[in-house]
Amino acid sequence: MSCSTERNDKFYDHTNLPKNLSNSIIYKTLNDDVYIYANSNHHSILTSDINTKYYWPTISKDNDYIAFSYVSELSTEYQIGIDLLDIDKNTKSEIYSTKSSTKNLLSNNIPHYMTWAPNSNILSFATPTEDYPALYIYKHNNTNYEKLIDFGPLWINWNADKLSIHRRDKRFIYEINDSTSKLLDTTNVSMYYRIDPWINSDELFSIFQDFNIVSIGKSNITTDISELLFNVDQYSMLNISPNKKYLSILSSNSYPTSVYDSFVLYDLQSNQIVFQTMDSPIGYFWSPDSSKIIIISTTNDPGNYNVNLLNVKNYEITKIQTMKFSSEQLEMFIFSDQFADSHKLWSPDSSSILISGSIEFSNIQTEDSLVTPKYNIFKISDLDTKPVMKKLFPGLIGYWTKVEK
Repeated sequence: MSCSTERNDKFYDHTNLPKNLSNSIIYKTLNDDVYIYANSNHHSILTSDINTKYYWPTISKDNDYIAFSYVSELSTEYQIGIDLLDIDKNTKSEIYSTKSSTKNLLSNNIPHYMTWAPNSNILSFATPTEDYPALYIYKHNNTNYEKLIDFGPLWINWNADKLSIHRRDKRFIYEINDSTSKLLDTTNVSMYYRIDPWINSDELFSIFQDFNIVSIGKSNITTDISELLFNVDQYSMLNISPNKKYLSILSSNSYPTSVYDSFVLYDLQSNQIVFQTMDSPIGYFWSPDSSKIIIISTTNDPGNYNVNLLNVKNYEITKIQTMKFSSEQLEMFIFSDQFADSHKLWSPDSSSILISGSIEFSNIQTEDSLVTPKYNIFKISDLDTKPVMKKLFPGLIGYWTKVEK
């Protein structure tokens, strides 16, 4: 593994942004400002101050809008909300806001979890309330948001205009478009998993529990027919490859957990497990072309994590690097099933990966000394040969924009 440094970048304000933002990088600086890195230039989007911090800028399908969370510390309370940035007009508008005497967040660095629908400018966002998390929908053609479900925790997954929501022991399926939000199906499921991965517009996978027997099942919401595939550990986290050929499963015998006992790859065509590792994984992300998976696992040294690459063609796994992650990067891995569709670590062409963290080992050669900012954004490329790790610039978290059509 080699490591190099990108230099001589220029910094601009928002007005110099290129019209086409495909293959650009949205990132947070060490000062919690938000930038877009495009054509080797840095463009300021959001500037934090001593009282206001920004989190999880989430870009829409055509790179037209960025929704972002903020936390503002007022004199006697916190204001926590979501704003919308129109990139072309450089105007901001409020989507959601609340005030609280406490810093009420979903997780340490996640005020809200939000994602855009894949084919429209409809934003779903989960937010904490005084009691339990609730899920809302914001439609850009209607400035009002609407509540879908409360009494979380809530785990969601979009498929075109359908949204699956797992809440405790129930799975809800909604049809959502600009004109309607309609409940299509409600099904009893296991409490102890997260998202329901879609196979197509009618079928999805869930986990069902009958006393102590826990099984992965395939449900057809049109025909109302379910088929059990195989049994799994009590607590499992599911996802599906972009080409819909593999189920990927993190499993554990303890709940809740951020470190799992195993990662399994299940071939949906041959109906068998084709890969398994017991290397204490915490999360993973599929490449867009389904040829590779980046898997993060723990080490014997607390605070250090292994970055591993699984080649799905031959089921060979390779350790790329050991790193310390920024807190936001770590939470993105822990909740990788929720961030898989909204914040892309993989480049659109599956050729490289973005990871934010620090490398503190003497065998890493850089163009400057290792006394650099604690966290940098790295790009890992040359994944089919010998991976190369390039240090791009200091940052807490970074991910790719969408490909404009």
